[in-house]
Amino acid sequence: MNSPVEELKACVDGTHRVRQPDETLRWIEPMFAEVGITRLADVTWLDEIGIPVYQAIRPDSRSLCVSQGKGLTPDLAKVSAAMESIELWHAEQMPAGHRTASPRQLAGEIGYQVDELNLGYKSTVNQDCTLEWSSATVIRTGVSTWLPTELLNMDGVVGDRWIVPRFDTTTNGLASGNNLTEALLHGLYEVIERDALARRHTEPQPLQVVDLDTVTGPAVSLLDTMSRAGVSVSVTVVPSPVGLPVFRARIWSDNLLLPFGGTGCHLDRDVALCRALTEAAQSRATVIAGARDDIKPLDYARAAKAGRERPAEFDTPTDGLDYTRIGTVREPNLATDLRITADRVVAATSREPMYVNHTRPDLGVPVVHVVCPGLRYDVLSH
Repeated sequence: MNSPVEELKACVDGTHRVRQPDETLRWIEPMFAEVGITRLADVTWLDEIGIPVYQAIRPDSRSLCVSQGKGLTPDLAKVSAAMESIELWHAEQMPAGHRTASPRQLAGEIGYQVDELNLGYKSTVNQDCTLEWSSATVIRTGVSTWLPTELLNMDGVVGDRWIVPRFDTTTNGLASGNNLTEALLHGLYEVIERDALARRHTEPQPLQVVDLDTVTGPAVSLLDTMSRAGVSVSVTVVPSPVGLPVFRARIWSDNLLLPFGGTGCHLDRDVALCRALTEAAQSRATVIAGARDDIKPLDYARAAKAGRERPAEFDTPTDGLDYTRIGTVREPNLATDLRITADRVVAATSREPMYVNHTRPDLGVPVVHVVCPGLRYDVLSH
């Protein structure tokens, strides 16, 4: 358990962390060789916007060789890219499950139904199928539980036999941090954000467009940067049953005609908006750089066919939502944020959020995979 001092926020501009980004960078740089990171590449000025975007290159990865990072400053973007690469390395190195059993046999121990997890297309999972299970922990209580190993293992190396797909294995909820609480929060925010995006397809609701002239806080500098670069911006609020601010930002300019988007979720609306805006800039720089493994040719084909007229979504709304009316929570320490967020997930789902701890003693970087049964994920929604 971290002490109260260790939970106090040292960085609150654009993200909440218990260390300043330069301190985190000095801490993790000696680990780069062990996890296979060969360099951090600055791709900021491949685009004209100027919001810092970095890539962590890991050539021997068992999944993605290029991880992305963005932030208000170069150091924040470097840390973001490196930590994403480090956490992915941990998930690729995941050990075999601690137990083999069917969901029915574990029904009294896991506290959820296995079909409340993200199942793969035409999944064969049922109450009597045999699965490997990894030891997990309930966030609010610390009680031990179990999660299917296959749901979490990101080792993408091709084997010599076909495996029946059962779970939609993704990095959703995979997160790292300066301490365990920070990692758990980052994982929770991601799961909540992607649930809100997934529900847009199954529970469509009119999205509220934010009046950008009412925005306050650090996101103002991001909007000014985009404006100076001739980039049009649209921001909408994505409804979430958990009740946290979730923003979706879209950007477009005459020099790159395809709209790009980013999303962000956080108790603090300023952080959520900064995440959405910086991710939009990151997604654009990523396609320009062309180095990331999972970019599809369709992305470039769409750009080639894009029309030259600015899409109507970027017209200034006449009845936009006042940003200052959006609920926000700002606490001085991460432990309070974690308690509030986990409580809201339980209120929305009646299920406890849990995590598998990937942290390795030889490295000491807290890495977790957060899973919230009842919250959704749709790979097509982002």
